[in-house]
Amino acid sequence: MVFLHPVFTVLIIILIFYSFVEINKEADTKTPKLIFWAIGLYMIILIGYRNYVGADYPVYATMYNQYFPVIDFGILFDKMLFRESKVDIEWMYGILNKLVFFTGFPFKEFTLISAIITICGKLSVYYKNTKYPVFAILLFLVPGYFIGDSGHMRQALGMTMCLLSFRFIKERKVWWYLLCLYVAYGFHKSTIVFLPAYWLATIPMNSTRIFYAILVCVILSPFQIYNAFSGFLDTLNVQDVSNGYNGYIAYESEGSSFMDGLMVVFSFLLVTFDKATCQKIYYYEYMRNILVTGICLYFIMRSNPVFSTRLVGSYLGFASLVVPNIVAAMDNKNTKKMTHLFFVVFMIFYYFVFAKYQGNAGSFTPDKYQNYLWSN
Repeated sequence: MVFLHPVFTVLIIILIFYSFVEINKEADTKTPKLIFWAIGLYMIILIGYRNYVGADYPVYATMYNQYFPVIDFGILFDKMLFRESKVDIEWMYGILNKLVFFTGFPFKEFTLISAIITICGKLSVYYKNTKYPVFAILLFLVPGYFIGDSGHMRQALGMTMCLLSFRFIKERKVWWYLLCLYVAYGFHKSTIVFLPAYWLATIPMNSTRIFYAILVCVILSPFQIYNAFSGFLDTLNVQDVSNGYNGYIAYESEGSSFMDGLMVVFSFLLVTFDKATCQKIYYYEYMRNILVTGICLYFIMRSNPVFSTRLVGSYLGFASLVVPNIVAAMDNKNTKKMTHLFFVVFMIFYYFVFAKYQGNAGSFTPDKYQNYLWSN
């Protein structure tokens, strides 16, 4: 049996413990902010000061020290204004690198800043929009925290901006929403697929419509209709910057049925508990529609492990908001506890699957993980 480094094992134990505390508390009582943000600080330290951990760490480090210092801000600004540019990296990520580099900080400070942005951004949304915010972190942890925030930093930064834009989806502030998406696109081009979310969120849905929407997409899955847009999708460059990424994709391709099962579980919860959750959770309809869109896109793109995971990640990331709110809205306490227990067991199982197949490739195992705060 393969384990991740003890610092990550401790993290998942803490999250599991406090998720049980949340489930057994009064419905309107959240985990205290001090505890919640202490967990967030711990998560930031683990990945912010990591040393050669994550699939693309070596390439990102090389870019930081050799590539970005010789690129002028003017070239990045041209790219920001959609002018012709020879720079292949996204402009917002480039500007952030240059700003940190010019302060004289080493690359480990850049990974820290990236971790602060992504972890604080996600956790702030979880705390404000879910009844069980620690449970939301647990659902996000594997694989999002390890593959995204700890590895593919560009996409993690972009997806965090998509999640932060949910505030403006709720408030119906389209220009602020578009600004969030513009910044997200500046971190990673794949986030452009999230653009319709502002309008998709308000489409009237119910259990029947959700069921048929997902069913149609499952039926369409073998036909690979996304190939009609292959030229556009290829321009989004959803793969990251090194071959380390391919080590993850190989396992994702083999485990497509594993993801299928997870999508089926999400679909079951969305259909079964839609009415009750809509009545009890503010703005649930908006986050639900976004997740339904992600599930539909997943099944449509299922034949392509890159598109079905990376390209629709900004939509599927809302599962960490939706699932805890569905559990919170359940009237039957036994159903609530059993559903929560199911996801806890699932995340423990996912922990061991990740540790065995992807933990070694990403250097998250006890023999490979290093942190600048305590490693030589």
